[in-house]
Amino acid sequence: MKVGFLGAGNMGGAILRAIAGSASFETAVYEKSAERAQQAAQTAGCLVLPSVEALVAFADVVLIAVKPVHIDALLQEIAACGSCGSKIYISIAAGVKIERFTAALGEVPIVRTMPNLPALVGEGFTGIYYHNMDGEAFAEARSEIRKIFDSCGKTAVLSSESAIDKLISVTSSSPAYICLMIDALADGAVRAGFPRADAYLMAEQTVYGTARYLLETGTLPAVLKDQVCSPAGTTIEAVVALERSGLRSAVLDAMEACEKKAEGKL
Repeated sequence: MKVGFLGAGNMGGAILRAIAGSASFETAVYEKSAERAQQAAQTAGCLVLPSVEALVAFADVVLIAVKPVHIDALLQEIAACGSCGSKIYISIAAGVKIERFTAALGEVPIVRTMPNLPALVGEGFTGIYYHNMDGEAFAEARSEIRKIFDSCGKTAVLSSESAIDKLISVTSSSPAYICLMIDALADGAVRAGFPRADAYLMAEQTVYGTARYLLETGTLPAVLKDQVCSPAGTTIEAVVALERSGLRSAVLDAMEACEKKAEGKL
């Protein structure tokens, strides 16, 4: 499968590097930034093409990896390409609905995805929604496209476009919530007398190790929490303090606000 990248910034570049060298994919990039184009060629060994038209002509699948503010202008450029109607398009842009793509390109096959920041280190999560790609005719394409994002971490195929918007609060915005928690843990460690560098390492490794343990063992978070909380011990006192301060409801409220913003209700 020939995959053409329109944009090779942080996320687009990470996906491009993740599939570099795979026998399943032949890659090319068009990037307005000559520096990023050169970097993509050096790190991913891909072709660098001189225009949107050349990229679209090359690709079976066009992965659009530009910022949402640039989407509409780029779609107009794609629509002017003679071969645009025979391609599959992948979007990684948050908040950009499929109807904006179909308004410019017609009812072409579109894959709307929502990767998150940990994809930059191969530990991300990507939600995938296929539009106009039902049936056996697209079975191989669906499988190959999922492989692209499997190379960056874990994936799930979603049943509706609205689920993509809901996913933002769970996976795409949540690294910010988690970083707030890590920062608070580090502040607590500094308050207890540890150097700042050690405090961050302690907090980051504990969060990473806890997540890895849950993933590898299949243990439910509530079960692990109960295992750590000894009767009349220090941890249950900490958990009670967090519940009293409304940690759980604060997270749920944050997710609700994020979802409303993604849906244009805020």
